[in-house]
Amino acid sequence: MEQRFDHIGDHELDAATKEELRAVTNGFFERPLEKAEQFDWDEFKRNEAFKAIMMPSPLFWVLANFERSFTQKLGQQMYEAFGQAVAETNDAVGSAATQHACTDLHLSHAAENRIETIIAELADGDREPDWQQEQAEITDGAAADTDRKSIGKITWDLWVEDFENGRPLAAEIKTPKPNRDQTMESKRQMLKTVAAYSHREEPTPICRYVFPFNPYGSLADYEWWPPQAFFDVQASDGMLIAEDFWDALGGPGTMDGLFNFLLEESEDNIEKLQALAGDKTL
Repeated sequence: MEQRFDHIGDHELDAATKEELRAVTNGFFERPLEKAEQFDWDEFKRNEAFKAIMMPSPLFWVLANFERSFTQKLGQQMYEAFGQAVAETNDAVGSAATQHACTDLHLSHAAENRIETIIAELADGDREPDWQQEQAEITDGAAADTDRKSIGKITWDLWVEDFENGRPLAAEIKTPKPNRDQTMESKRQMLKTVAAYSHREEPTPICRYVFPFNPYGSLADYEWWPPQAFFDVQASDGMLIAEDFWDALGGPGTMDGLFNFLLEESEDNIEKLQALAGDKTL
């Protein structure tokens, strides 16, 4: 079989981490393969006559059905599921959960006003992003005003207990080319969480905006402009990017080990797809 990618270095994940990750990757493939196997060409011709006439190839539509289901599932769950699997097998951090809801949150009017001022100033280019300074401003505002209102819950893509000095990690994970509105809302979520926890007994989460990989290679070369009004991406300020994210969850070399694991697993997955399609050239 032709090798699509090369291994990255010689780092290999431990057996326990591989087992956790394998459960995740198997889950990604099972349902899409099942749906593709159930594809009914005759039914498709009845229900999608124009598409079937324009592309009268059952193989094409079997693979298209698989691809659509597979990519949808990956887009919804992939990075957070991999992050949870890695963190769960790392004794240096606590338990991990995806789609973790911080509930019963309350925010003072002063803190809320300060948050919206910070967001507006960042959006208008009237200030430079500085996560430490922003946190200081909103916690000062929260402490000065005891009149608080409920803001319900805030949900984080990945939550890791005992991440650092007893504080949990609260990660908002985005692909590395997010749009401006997504980034603005993520910064607002981070600020609200810090403000809400500033008057609670639990440790304040370490909130991070996460890019699971960097298509530009180095941070110095990162040039996608929409998020840079709200985060100093090149300084990774308030962020975890690529290796820093994965290695923080699993220790040094985790990102390389994850890539190598996925490369090894892909060989079996390609064979499954070839068997489904009846075509060894895939």
